[in-house]
Amino acid sequence: MTIRLIITGLIVALSLFGATQLKLSDDAAEAMLPTDPVSVARYNDYLEKFPSDQGSLIVFEDLVCSDEGWQLFARMEAEFEQHPLIDRTLALASRSSRYMVSTPDELELYRFSEVEFDSASARCEAAMDYAPFKNVLISPNGRGAALFLIAAGDDDAVTVSDALRSVAAPYVEQARALGGRIIITGEPIMSAELSKVVAQDSNLVAVLLVLMLVLLAITTRSWRAVLATLLLNLFVLGAAYGFMGLVGLELTPATSLVVFLLVPLASAFVVHTYGYVERKEPPTSGAPFTRNAFLFAGITTAIGFACTGLTPAPDIQSLALMGVVGIAATTAGVFLFVFPILKNSNVQPFLLQFAFPRIVLTRPLYGWILFGAFVTFTAWGLYNIRIDYGPTDYLPDTNPARADFNAAGQYFGRMNLPLMVTVENAEDPAPWESLKPLIEKLYDHYPTGFQASWFYDHMSEVTQRITEDPELPTLMFPEDADSFAQLILWFDPYDLELFVDEARERLLILFQVPYLGSHDYYEMKAIVTGYLEDNDINGSFVGRVSSFFETGHRIGIDNLKGLSIGAGLIFALLYYLFRSVRLAAVGVIVNALPVLMGLAVLGSLGIPVEMGSSVVAAMAFGIVLDDSTHLLIRIQQLVRSGYDPSTAVNRGIRELLPPIITTTGLITAGFMVLYLAEARLFTDFATVIGVTMVSALATDVWILPLLVRKFMPDPVAQNPVVD
Repeated sequence: MTIRLIITGLIVALSLFGATQLKLSDDAAEAMLPTDPVSVARYNDYLEKFPSDQGSLIVFEDLVCSDEGWQLFARMEAEFEQHPLIDRTLALASRSSRYMVSTPDELELYRFSEVEFDSASARCEAAMDYAPFKNVLISPNGRGAALFLIAAGDDDAVTVSDALRSVAAPYVEQARALGGRIIITGEPIMSAELSKVVAQDSNLVAVLLVLMLVLLAITTRSWRAVLATLLLNLFVLGAAYGFMGLVGLELTPATSLVVFLLVPLASAFVVHTYGYVERKEPPTSGAPFTRNAFLFAGITTAIGFACTGLTPAPDIQSLALMGVVGIAATTAGVFLFVFPILKNSNVQPFLLQFAFPRIVLTRPLYGWILFGAFVTFTAWGLYNIRIDYGPTDYLPDTNPARADFNAAGQYFGRMNLPLMVTVENAEDPAPWESLKPLIEKLYDHYPTGFQASWFYDHMSEVTQRITEDPELPTLMFPEDADSFAQLILWFDPYDLELFVDEARERLLILFQVPYLGSHDYYEMKAIVTGYLEDNDINGSFVGRVSSFFETGHRIGIDNLKGLSIGAGLIFALLYYLFRSVRLAAVGVIVNALPVLMGLAVLGSLGIPVEMGSSVVAAMAFGIVLDDSTHLLIRIQQLVRSGYDPSTAVNRGIRELLPPIITTTGLITAGFMVLYLAEARLFTDFATVIGVTMVSALATDVWILPLLVRKFMPDPVAQNPVVD
């Protein structure tokens, strides 16, 4: 008893100290950036050659085609250009926006804001007709004008977002008075909003804990069980938050999700403990199979969490690590104080009592039909599954920041993707001309919502204007490196740095794309990569947005791989426990099937798998195995005691059905609390895990008895008594 108190006290002390160091992430999206050496090297090379990657977009709607609106636009751009958090601005009114004014006798290159027009409408029409501005800085109908802001330094998304909104606030009111609207959006705005939403949704943990206590009180009618649940959850949450603080993990969407997972899982462990005590089988009474059941349940659940981390996303790796730590704390807490609290108590039977459906054993054909239906539906659903991760999809359409993002996307694309190309000499027209067919190909593929912004348009405009001659053909682009070098002198270095690096070895093309998901991103990437390879061009997508797409898309694929690896590891553990290949195979089959069915439901309904639903696969495999482990161990114990497999299955399920159904109900009800969350990551997870848990109950009650009866050897039949 003294040793238990000392160990518990040490864990609690470390947890309390670590919890004081816990921090909320200021940039929720940053946790999705890959950390593998190749990705990091490519990203650093991009940042070394071009300005910071953290860009925001401000859209002026129904403003720039009036004098008052244009003046408001110019004042706001000038204030942002001087702001310490902004590295540079790009807009019609910025100093890098060059505009050509030509007459039959001369050609001049001015800043667009310095050109004198007869009226505001003439200025607006000139901007819409000028190729380098069209669809990039002003929409085709003139209703929307863009102000791109690129952050300076490594400031977090919340700092950048708050600063932008503070500067823009008075202008928003003035725009509204003029009959227009200012829309503030961009990746740091969305990331900051997600951080705030996650912090808000994390408060639901208290609601979840209260729900677990109420359900335990109803189903067990035991104040000791309620007390054990409260203490175990506080112990586990303290260990989880404390570990995060000690090792420096921040509270992000994924690590917040772990906390929501641990509360119902810890409560389920208490329910199983209560069931063992009710049957007078606590580990202190000399029943090692009880200890084995909890240890193996903890190990298999930890394996499920660990296999979730087989992905390059740091946020998901943190989720996996936190899950392992939380389950370890849960298992330790069961032995440290849950069993001591419940032992020798006057426990009552579970309030919910259920009869085992013996038809599975008496008429196994029905069970095999159900098994075939499960397998068929799962195979069909998985065949139709589609992985589609969207960086902005964490927030619902009803969120104001998401609504602003969608509104801005109507004018200037939904996402901005930089394509960086390495060349020997950026002043040679050849690489520019070699990329032109790729841009045209993409315009053909995306007739609406796509725009490519690159310095080709500026050089092409200069070339056409300077070679206009009724007696000579007009050139569309410089013909040689000398001509290119002469024409590029018209522009200041500041005008070039967004598109061409200082060493003239990198070209940057900014794609504004109409889609939001990784499925469409990979479709575009296949077109771009195929063209670059066919033409021996060295280039790739760079920046945060492409990293989000690629990392997020891999989460689904890697979790399916993790499910396979986890199944192999758990098979080995079950074989070690049962010394039976058949029983180990049964344990894997009856638990992999409901996990796959959870994903198959999405495929059958045409719902794409994204981050919240994809992390279920490997993780849920360990979770649903908890009930099966207790059941298989009990059945094997009964068989070794002399029962035939049919009787052992019947008695084992009759004994464990109340706690199994109770734990399934607890976990499912607990995850339903996530429907109160605003972050879609939580609600998507709740949907899939709910389907998985209900399916797992069906396989435990209907399919597991069928398979055990079929494949478990009967020791009596194998060793008949000979008179």
